[in-house]
Order: sequence, then structure tokens, then C-alpha cells
Amino acid sequence: MNNICVFVYGTLRKNESNHYLMKGATLIAGQAWANGRLFDTGHGYPALKESMSDKVYGELYIVSEEQLLRLDELEGYRPNSRNNLYIRKKQVVFYEKGKIEAYLYFIAEHHGDMLKNHIESGDWKVYRLEKSD
Repeated sequence: MNNICVFVYGTLRKNESNHYLMKGATLIAGQAWANGRLFDTGHGYPALKESMSDKVYGELYIVSEEQLLRLDELEGYRPNSRNNLYIRKKQVVFYEKGKIEAYLYFIAEHHGDMLKNHIESGDWKVYRLEKSD
């Protein structure tokens, strides 16, 4: 697996609490977007639900296999498990140089009750700034 692309939209973004897990990753785009509906979970991190009519904003990285495994651990994802918190799926992500397929973490359907407030802007950082005012 070379050039594993990951789109991050919450606490893994630059200057956020879990960004340290991205150390050594290659930033492709500091501003990117994908289709999805973003929610505040009320637990200090957002969750993404699949949607073709909404956009979520974040950053695009190339990670190593080892980093991907650490991200899977953070996101409560194990391949072929029915008890995942998040599901990792590939999806097209758009950025200033075009588009690329990348992994995104979507909330598992059985955890839909965690989706408290829809984040209208689709941007976790903007939402947190607005909320702190």
C-alpha cells in the first residue's frame, strides 16, 4: 500500500488535539472538501455521516500503513468488525489541484444516536470558533 491518502475533518487537523498522530504524514492539501454531513457528538469531536448533498471541509494527507493503523485505533475501526465506532471508506476528495480518492472515517450506523448537532458550515474548526464566542 503506497500513497495511502486520508482526509481528516476533526481532531486530526492542524492545531487540533489529535494532530500529533499525523506527525510524519505528508500534507497534500490544507484545504479540501468531500461529500458528507458533519455533526457535533458532544464529546469534543465531530462525526461524519454519508451524504451527497452536504460538504465537509478538512485536510488531505498521505500516511504510512503504520499511521493508518494508529488512525484506525483512534477512530475505533477494525476491518470486518461489527462493533466499530467509525467505518473507514474510500471516497473522492476535492482540493485545489483536482480530486483524489482518500479514506474518510464515517460514523457507524449503530452509533447514529451520537449525532447531536448538525454543523451547518461543514467545518469543525469554524464551528468550534463560533461556539466559543
